[in-house]
Amino acid sequence: MFDTIYVGTSGLLTHAKGLRVVGDNLANVNTPGFKSAQLQFSDLFEQGSGLYSQKQENHGATGTGVTSLGSRINFSAGLDQTTGNALDLSIQGNGFYVIKRGDALLYTRSGDFRFDADGILVNSAGDHVLGMDASGKLADISLAGYERSAPVATTTVKFSGNLTAPTATATTTDAGTATATVIDAGGASHTLNLAFKSSATGSYTVTVTDGTTAVGSGTIKFAAGAPVAGSDSITVNYAPADTTPFDVKLDFSGNVTSLASSTLLTAAQDGYVPGTRKDQSIEADGTVKIFYSNGKDAKGQRLVLANFGSEDDLEQVGGSAFRLRGEDGVFYGYAGDGSFGSLLAGHREGSNVDLASEFSNLILMQRGYQASSHVISTANDMIQQLFDMKGNR
Repeated sequence: MFDTIYVGTSGLLTHAKGLRVVGDNLANVNTPGFKSAQLQFSDLFEQGSGLYSQKQENHGATGTGVTSLGSRINFSAGLDQTTGNALDLSIQGNGFYVIKRGDALLYTRSGDFRFDADGILVNSAGDHVLGMDASGKLADISLAGYERSAPVATTTVKFSGNLTAPTATATTTDAGTATATVIDAGGASHTLNLAFKSSATGSYTVTVTDGTTAVGSGTIKFAAGAPVAGSDSITVNYAPADTTPFDVKLDFSGNVTSLASSTLLTAAQDGYVPGTRKDQSIEADGTVKIFYSNGKDAKGQRLVLANFGSEDDLEQVGGSAFRLRGEDGVFYGYAGDGSFGSLLAGHREGSNVDLASEFSNLILMQRGYQASSHVISTANDMIQQLFDMKGNR
């Protein structure tokens, strides 16, 4: 009878552990990246030996209760959640983010990210999200060095519009004017004035000035109203005050015509003024993209993902993070490469807890605990009857 009490006690203890696992799952139903677990039950047996009585009956294994083999983690993908935050990420496929908590290297599927006050990419728990540096080593993802967009001097100005076609009688004719904005190496803007004079041969002399200061001149040619290849641009050397001189190509090879009516020319140039960091996002391949106030953008570091020979080698450490047992069996790579999934910005992976299954398990754990308690109470009643028999003799 006493061993029956031990059997019932093992049921109480194990089902209590199971209830704790179910309760933990339900408590984390809204935790991003949380992976549910299920307690693994195992029966206990005591191996018998020898022969029983004179009937030569083989007395084999005898059940002695139940125990647990620990909990098994369910690594299936959680519910996709839209957040609207350009830095939040959801992994579409295989892979884990690599994070650093103190000196510990951990892995997670929770992609709620932000840049902290030091410009380091972290998750909601403050863990550093890692990428790879130029030498292939794991490193923090930082905005250092991306605060400003350096200016770029104009190299080419492209024109569109119409120049007045030359007349057959005049030797030279005013064919129109235009202005062009150019940017020097220091990021300052300047306005150049262009004046066009045509001849009966279809040639145009282009004179470029900065205010009253001559900058340069050249000749372009048209045939049947279209620019002639090889004679459709001029290059001037521009030297603003206190700035290093630079060459500017004035290109008329595109949407420029030479017709009877005259339309002022418009221009687009390829230089830009300096800018400051305005915003940032993360691309589908894990690359950080920085946006500047001058309309330009730049690519920063790239998040690294991890994969494993077996996910059973991972153990939970809290904060929706996992630690690898041992040092082998981890593979690093980038989103979209090989077996790694892509990233979806503005989304995050929620918990994979299935409420219907967990409520069913909750009932099973409660019933198992209840049944074990009945075993103990029944065994206790039978022992009490034995004691009562002894007292009545």
